[in-house]
Amino acid sequence: MSHLRTLVPALLLLQALALGQYPGQYPGGQYPPGGQYPPGQYPPGQYPPGQYPPGQYPPGQYPSTGIPMPSIHLPKRKPKTESTGTSKVTVASVDGTLRKLGEKDLLLQTSPSRVLKFRLIAKTEFLGKDGKPMRDSLLHPGDRLTIDTNPDDPETAIHVILAKSGSKSDRETAESPVEETAISTPTSSDMGKTHTVTSKDSSGSDTNISDSTPPPSSSSSGDRGEPSLGTRPASDAPVRDPVSEAARAPIPNTDDMVINDARDAASYFTASLPNFLVEQVTTRYQGSGYPTNWRAMDVVSCEVASVGGKEDYRNLKINGRPMSGKPEDSGSWSTGEFTITLQDVLSYSTAATFTKRGEDNIAGRPAFVYNMSVQQPYSHWTLVSTSGRQYSPAYHGSLWIDKDSRRVLRIEQIAQGMPRDFAYDKAESVIEYGFVNIEGKSYLLPVRGENMACETGTRNCSRNVIEFRNYRKFGADSSVTFDK
Repeated sequence: MSHLRTLVPALLLLQALALGQYPGQYPGGQYPPGGQYPPGQYPPGQYPPGQYPPGQYPPGQYPSTGIPMPSIHLPKRKPKTESTGTSKVTVASVDGTLRKLGEKDLLLQTSPSRVLKFRLIAKTEFLGKDGKPMRDSLLHPGDRLTIDTNPDDPETAIHVILAKSGSKSDRETAESPVEETAISTPTSSDMGKTHTVTSKDSSGSDTNISDSTPPPSSSSSGDRGEPSLGTRPASDAPVRDPVSEAARAPIPNTDDMVINDARDAASYFTASLPNFLVEQVTTRYQGSGYPTNWRAMDVVSCEVASVGGKEDYRNLKINGRPMSGKPEDSGSWSTGEFTITLQDVLSYSTAATFTKRGEDNIAGRPAFVYNMSVQQPYSHWTLVSTSGRQYSPAYHGSLWIDKDSRRVLRIEQIAQGMPRDFAYDKAESVIEYGFVNIEGKSYLLPVRGENMACETGTRNCSRNVIEFRNYRKFGADSSVTFDK
């Protein structure tokens, strides 16, 4: 018999690339300024305290060129247990009349004077009167609905259930405009009493009901099958630039020029940044079943100080309580979203190929979208199992590049071609950038990130959803201590 262990997620994302490998690309001496990185490690010594992963990084450079390998420290494997095929979960519900159904939200009228706005996410399920899945396009204003939510998050719809189709007069009445002043955010007082629902898991025929609100999805379209962070679709139609074409000289837009400009823009990224503080909030989830039921495990918050291109994590808390020890010891944890992933995918040593996919509008900016592909021999993205085994997979994904500044606005990475005997067969990462204000100046910095990994041959997965909030300047009266 095999030894069974409880799933304790330890997903640790660290994209680390020695900038000395960008020959001639990053002007102005070392990057970031001040000779901080490289030489030495990031931060000096070990990061976090102790080696990462233990005994593996460094040493273990790839491929004998002095380039440290970005890595994901994967979750421990979940023991295989016999499933009864059913589960009991607690939900809170409210009934009402559908007033409007959008891509990301819906309006439900619960009384003559109250209209509630529910958030729709990728895992929101639409069910018919018989409890079976149905297309959301079959719902119309005037239909009577029941909305299921997690009692701890009444704003997000877990299930949208059709109770009764509206009559012709019901639909005519419901299609009238809704006054903005009548729209409210749902609260627990709007919901009925909590109740337990029994449902079958992926081996049964009944619909799965999540026992917690799934994490926000990177995709605006529903994901009813494989666990995934989702991919943001890009339109082939040109996006009109809000800045008048006559107000600036035209910029050549050949694919090679766009990618090379993005490399140049990335080289100045850290050099142009002031020292700053930011709040990082990481919601950690575990998921299983078909479709994946994501269950929020906890929320880790901390304050990140970026000084001279080095990061210091402090004031670590789990669910608002001070945390002792290292954050990765308690479960999933991520570092390095600020610059390392960006530098790696654009590095010449990574040898990524880029193919234009279309154009899009993201972060309020018109952008070019490029599909990218990195072959396994050139991959610096290393997956580390709990046994210490490492593997750098080939991966594909996409880049969103701002049409004017040529700055990267979004990065998607999806591992592929994983060995059959490796502990995990799925790993994905998404980072989104946005313009933030620091001391009256605008900077493009990470605002959100996600990462995920799943056990080989199972649907047991770990997922982190990361938000960066309240960027501000690191003042002269502040202090920071880096581990040595």
